[in-house]
Amino acid sequence: MKFERNKVYEGIFLSDVHYLLNKKIKSHKHKELFQFLDHLEKRNVRFRTVYLVGDIVENWFFSASRKLRRSKKRFNKLFDRLDALASSGGNKIYIVGNHDSTSYLMNLPPKIERYLKERNWNVCEKAENEILIALHGHQGQYNRLTWIGSIFLLRILHAIALLVPDLFRFSEAFYHKHLNRQDPTTTEEVLRYYERLSRIAHQGDKVLISGHTHDFLCIPNLRIINTGDWVKSNSFVLQDGFHFIGARMNKRGEFSKEFVYEHKEESKPQ
Repeated sequence: MKFERNKVYEGIFLSDVHYLLNKKIKSHKHKELFQFLDHLEKRNVRFRTVYLVGDIVENWFFSASRKLRRSKKRFNKLFDRLDALASSGGNKIYIVGNHDSTSYLMNLPPKIERYLKERNWNVCEKAENEILIALHGHQGQYNRLTWIGSIFLLRILHAIALLVPDLFRFSEAFYHKHLNRQDPTTTEEVLRYYERLSRIAHQGDKVLISGHTHDFLCIPNLRIINTGDWVKSNSFVLQDGFHFIGARMNKRGEFSKEFVYEHKEESKPQ
């Protein structure tokens, strides 16, 4: 797959970067993401809407607000590139994921939200238009009660970490087991998860695009797309009219197309 120079797509969807974790968790692909964004810049590829579909900035493993205060340059390194993706007059949408937030109300930290709004990002829980609905996807696993319980535990761990800075450093397994709820694995669990997410999102006949589970996939009969991640998949989704193209970066400048989904609206009765 090659990017046509100077092409303007309808949209791009990225999720689950977990930015700033590269010093803590070895499997995150920040360098590869920068290579991808730089490649788009070099080819002058632009998008009418840039969708960041949650868990872009890590905020469970440490305080993202504190990271922003100490090193704004690291945030600029990412968001300067993301800002450049938007075409002139284009939209930039930041969808809040569970790892973006330590708020009982699932809000972004005020400092992070202010930083994004200064860059003209629209911060929301769900983005929707006449074709698609995009949300992070944790809504399919958490209800209000389980979310509050998880955040309560997380805040206790953060308080302990102020006294024991190495608390989150000793084990990658700790991160996956205790700071993430169990993701669906079997076919039955995956289908139940997406059926629940579809109900919560009021999907109807629209394409439902999410992240969260880190599983890069397309389920055409359900009109479901998962954007994957920049932890293991190096994946992204492009919107070109009614076509949704799922692709991944194999190495610098080399991309493979994994699926193409053409959305056909249900015909309405006369």
